Amino acid sequence: MNKARTDPDWTRALITVVRYAEGMRSALATYLRADLQASRCQGDFHYAHEEMAMSMVISATLGAMNLLVEDGEVEHADRIAAEMVLQALGVPPEKAKWIAGLPLPGEDR
Repeated sequence: MNKARTDPDWTRALITVVRYAEGMRSALATYLRADLQASRCQGDFHYAHEEMAMSMVISATLGAMNLLVEDGEVEHADRIAAEMVLQALGVPPEKAKWIAGLPLPGEDR
């Protein structure tokens, strides 16, 4: 999301590649599936259908990035998107908000 905010050309290219390049989607799906399964096994995520969960995460992420490119600055877009996706995956609202507010490695919040 930070890259999307600072480099709209990169973001547009990434969105296009993910939408239309099967190999890229397949590679992304491998990592995403592993993360979803691990979180489900830990009891953090509760979703009805894995493929639908994967599609939702990818769509929400690309949509949030597109919003930044098309509509300009959205304050805390990264946190908002993360919180909403976590809630959609079954994480309780307060925990989702806490997780979304955690700093990324090398980031000060």
